Amino acid sequence: MDLYGPLFRSVLYPAWETLWRERPTLGRLEYLERSQWRSLDELLATQQGALCRMIRHAYDNVPLYRARLDAIGAKPEDIRGAEDLLGVPPITRQEARTAPESRTSRVGPRPTIHKTTGGTTGEPLLFGYEPDSEYWRQATKLRGYGWAGYRLGEYALHYWGFPTRPFPPLKARMKVEVDRVIRRDHYVNCTLRGEDELRKVVDIILAKRPKVIVCYTQAGGDLARYINENGLRDWGTIPVVCGAERLFSHDRQALEQAFGTAVFETYGCREVMLIGSECEQHDGLHESMENVLVEILVKDGDKTRPARDGELGEIVLTDLHNYAMPFLRYANGDLAIAGASARCACGRGLRRIHSVEGRTTETLRDGDGERVSGLIFNLIFSVLASTVRQFQAVQHLDSSITLKVIPTSDLDAVALDHIRRNCEKYLKGISVKVEKVTEIPTSNSGKRQPVIVER
Repeated sequence: MDLYGPLFRSVLYPAWETLWRERPTLGRLEYLERSQWRSLDELLATQQGALCRMIRHAYDNVPLYRARLDAIGAKPEDIRGAEDLLGVPPITRQEARTAPESRTSRVGPRPTIHKTTGGTTGEPLLFGYEPDSEYWRQATKLRGYGWAGYRLGEYALHYWGFPTRPFPPLKARMKVEVDRVIRRDHYVNCTLRGEDELRKVVDIILAKRPKVIVCYTQAGGDLARYINENGLRDWGTIPVVCGAERLFSHDRQALEQAFGTAVFETYGCREVMLIGSECEQHDGLHESMENVLVEILVKDGDKTRPARDGELGEIVLTDLHNYAMPFLRYANGDLAIAGASARCACGRGLRRIHSVEGRTTETLRDGDGERVSGLIFNLIFSVLASTVRQFQAVQHLDSSITLKVIPTSDLDAVALDHIRRNCEKYLKGISVKVEKVTEIPTSNSGKRQPVIVER
């Protein structure tokens, strides 16, 4: 019987985190474990209070947001909830990149934690936040991962991308490594996924028998397909927490075959961390309402409104606890379908996102120059899950499209005709070349983009 996990959670980690380091992470986690069961009205009231405090702070101390509110003639007291935010212009990623100083609070707390993200756009964004925001982020992650079976002190395999930026100093790296060892978090770089690399991951699973796997979604899918094709599974159910990329239906099927039905999708971005997590009902992703306000917005004529249940819209985020360098109404470029308004069968009152569907930058052009969502390829390949393992569509500068496809065996005439007919239907006047490949490369961070538009 493994006693380390319970001992770590009940004695060692509280002594270190709460008593020695005086960090309120576990207190925040206890609060979140209680608040998730509140009614939606109660959660909205809590969120509204946090939003009002953030708006007042940003107006008084952050130049960019004071200018935004002044430009529309609004005062902090005019904004009492998400519906009042609709008149405030969102901050685009480009604006956030070019205005780091104007987004920084002139009074404490000051940003002491600094990070950058390139995102799928490849445009680096510098941002920062204070320690209190970090405690909220960590507690939120522990709650969301906990729904999937992640427990501090129990062996967890993280099949994750490694940073390509220069390594931090040795002392900082040693602190990270020690922290991972005592937590039993084992990290494996998912960027290279050849047979030798995948076999090494399987060997780690066989040797360590992890209680949970946390992975880049498509990296986990690649690993699962390797296991399934080679008949390597000799374990029961291992919960899998998927993040960083969308979870396609064919990846979920492969993961369930390789590790069991406990496959959980999460959604987040580096700027605010965990935004939504799937619970045991697997019916959408519960929003991290206590830490971030999520808007899913639809353009309706010359106005913008909240998306209705089942409607696709653009995501706009407000971080409720980053006072040092606030993100207020930050349009991160993602598209999502609004979840059902009814309470989840799990009993949690947290709102839900039905699914995250892609990025606004994945917008193609047809032969007439009209916009076509890159989501069209998800629809085309959704009925080819047993035939096509992976795909990537690249629209070149001359508007032609190369459709890279990894077939499960051979791409027969029926599948090719299905692809051709739908491309002709939705991408009129565009030359589409289907290219059968054995591998689709990942980005430097280990992610694989399903749609690329050269600009």
